[in-house]
Amino acid sequence: MGTEIDIRKVVKYPPECFVSAMPTNLQAGDNKVAEYFTPDKYVLSLYGVSFDRQNIAFYADVDGVTNTVQMINLNASRGLDYEEELKVPITKSAKLRLYTSSAISAYQWRHRIMALPKTTALKILLGLPLTDRDRELDSKFGISDMIASYPAEPVDLLKGVEQIKSVANVLASPGTLFRQVVPRGWKLILLDMSVSRPASPATLYIDVERDDIETLHLDAYCLPSLEYRCPIRIVAIDKIEITASRSCTARITYGLGRLTIAEKIRWGIDLTSKEREIAEKFDLFDRVEAGVI
Repeated sequence: MGTEIDIRKVVKYPPECFVSAMPTNLQAGDNKVAEYFTPDKYVLSLYGVSFDRQNIAFYADVDGVTNTVQMINLNASRGLDYEEELKVPITKSAKLRLYTSSAISAYQWRHRIMALPKTTALKILLGLPLTDRDRELDSKFGISDMIASYPAEPVDLLKGVEQIKSVANVLASPGTLFRQVVPRGWKLILLDMSVSRPASPATLYIDVERDDIETLHLDAYCLPSLEYRCPIRIVAIDKIEITASRSCTARITYGLGRLTIAEKIRWGIDLTSKEREIAEKFDLFDRVEAGVI
């Protein structure tokens, strides 16, 4: 049975990149293992998949197109510690499927999903319908001409990061792996997590809560082991806590950066009178809405 994932419950400060890591019981035949519906104000992107090497197939049906992504035999995949790099925009919906000739219990796999704000620039880039307001911003900033002039840059998971820090921790019992109160006027960006992967499913869960939102619930059985990376981008401006359900060894990487006026506008955070004056001076409200900053 596939899982319908409501990305609206976890996105708060886009662009953000999330990982889903849960083993799946597969029946013989075609199995829907995840399904996404893109909220109105976002565009999603399938950013990567990882699999245990077995003779099964993976397919992704995106925006009504069957088998947009197809991997016929996962014995040829890079394996669970690595990732098959993807960049597949999802403007409406996506269904992820695994096909196997025989039943498999607790199959190990994971995937990453990027959530991007649906700006005028992104609409034009993806050929989505434009509103009158979009056309106004396109004319004002020459967005169509810019897109025609040079390639669009990929989303940088390190955007806005001024410092990068790592935490290596060993827990002897269930508890907190990492807790951080974000300094006022700054943002913290969770960038990477790796754990000592258990030999069995449902024995070690990793949970991430940021700004009082339960953001990730992961089975470490499907995460990369300590020697490897699981790149993500989850922003906190208040606090973040990562907990483990039992003893484990883990490594966490995060970044810190100053919270900018443009980010406050994008994320709906109140501005001071001075910040609003600066925003109007540099036309930041329109630039953020257009997606040119």
